[in-house]
Parts: sequence; C-alpha cells; structure tokens
Amino acid sequence: MEREAAARYAILADCMRRVDQREIAELLERLAAEERGHMDGVERLAQQAFQSAHSALRVRSSVPQTFAREEEATAAVLLSPYRTLSVAVRQEERAFAFWTYVAVQSVDNAVRNLAGTFARQELVHAAKLRQARRRAFHAERMTKPVPASPPEATPADRRREAARLEAGLAAFCVAAEQQLRSGGESVTADLFQSLGDEAQRAVAALDPTGIRVDSEMERQTTVRRSQIHGVNAAALLFEAAGMIEDIDLRYLEWLGTAAEPAAAQDLEARARAATGRLAHINERLCALEPALTALGGGCPAA
Repeated sequence: MEREAAARYAILADCMRRVDQREIAELLERLAAEERGHMDGVERLAQQAFQSAHSALRVRSSVPQTFAREEEATAAVLLSPYRTLSVAVRQEERAFAFWTYVAVQSVDNAVRNLAGTFARQELVHAAKLRQARRRAFHAERMTKPVPASPPEATPADRRREAARLEAGLAAFCVAAEQQLRSGGESVTADLFQSLGDEAQRAVAALDPTGIRVDSEMERQTTVRRSQIHGVNAAALLFEAAGMIEDIDLRYLEWLGTAAEPAAAQDLEARARAATGRLAHINERLCALEPALTALGGGCPAA
C-alpha cells in the first residue's frame, strides 16, 4: 500500500509539473518521499502481523471496503489541481483509516505502536492535502465554475442530495458520540452531539416532507466507518472533518451554478455553517494532535 501510494504521488506530481503547478508538485513529491520512507517499517510490521499466508488471507478478507484499491491516478481529469488533490486526499484518508484499523485490531504491542505512528503521520499528510485542495478549489472557482452536478439536476435534486449527505454525517456523529461516551471522553462526545444535532436540523430543513429515502447499506457503512476507530477521538474527528469538508465543497460548487438569488443565498449560508463546523472540529483535533498546529502556523484553517 505504501509503495503504491509513493508511486501514485509521483505520477500526480508529474501531472502537476506539466501544467506548471510547481507548489502542488513539490508537496506531492515530498509525500512520495515520506511514503517511500515508510516501506521498511511496513515490511517489519508485515513480518510481525502476517506470519503465514493463511493469516494474511484472513486479515485481507476482514479489512473493511474503505481500504479497497482505486485506480485513479491515470485519469485525464487529474490535470486539474483540485481534482488531483482530491485523489491524493482520498489516498491519505484510506491510509489513515487502514493504519487506525490495524492499531485497534492488533494484540501485538509493537505492531499496534507502529501502526499508530503511521496513522498519525497519515493524518498530518491528509491535513496538508486538504488545505492545498481547498486553496486549489477557490483558485479554480475564481477563474471558472467547478462542475458540480449534471445539467439536468434541479434545485430539488440538490436539496435531496444535500439532505442525504447531512443525514450521513448525522448518523456518523451519533455513533461517534456513543463510542466516546462509552470510553469516558465527554468533551469530544459533547462536540459530536452538537454536530449531530446540527446535521439533523439541516436534514429537516432540506427535506421537510421527510420523503427522502436513505439506503440502509449507506447508513450501515457510515456507522461502520465510525466503529472502525473505537474510542479514538482524534480519528473520529478526522473522519468527521473529511465528511464536513466534502459537504462544504459541494455547497460551494452548487453556489457557483445557482441561477436564483434565493437558492444562492441559502447555499451560501449552508457553506458558511459548514465552515464553522470545520473550525470547531479542527480546534479540538489540534488539541488532541499537537503536530497539526505546525501546519501553516496553527490549526488547519477551515
């Protein structure tokens, strides 16, 4: 996985150099070098964790689908800095989730500690990439609209999609709150309760008829996404930050193509609220993971 990540970042960096995006290319090249540096540690981890082909197969079969490989690095769309960084963010989010899962599931102290170290490093990588992706999004938005929805999407379609995204966040927050309270982490649990309540209010406002149909599979996937991290408050906050940032960027994309003033005003307010939620999460996340405060001289800005 680390070898593939290093190769993918090298490809992405080359794509960015072709379109004269030197700063992004250098960031990706640094990440590629760091991922190559992980390889020796991963090999030691593998020797301790997978002592037989049978156990390796068993672990592979139990790893959640979140960690499935995606061949994204060769897509032509990667010549867009925002889309390129979106692929890189997803790579780091999957790597973070994987190493957190290994740390939680392992009964070997050495394996658990090394996996925890890798997870924290991937968290920092992802935070850097999320910042760069957000800057790229706003830079592209200043020059051209970012395609968000198919041309036939109506305002009602967008509200239903927004309600679906907010409902997923609400389900995640409810599960995370319960997990953290069971572990005695009341401060972060209270934050998740507040975030979940706000997401549920957003769902009610976006879909007052209550006719939105949630997929049970989607809901269960969201809950499992929370359960993977157990009572790891930083990991749960990191996952929630990714979900809220995706919602925020979706609102901003729609705002760029909104035809009616009332719709634009509503989307702007929702994007502003999502940015506020990100700020609260980042503040708590930086308190739990001080290494993140080194990014840009402070906590990752929303």
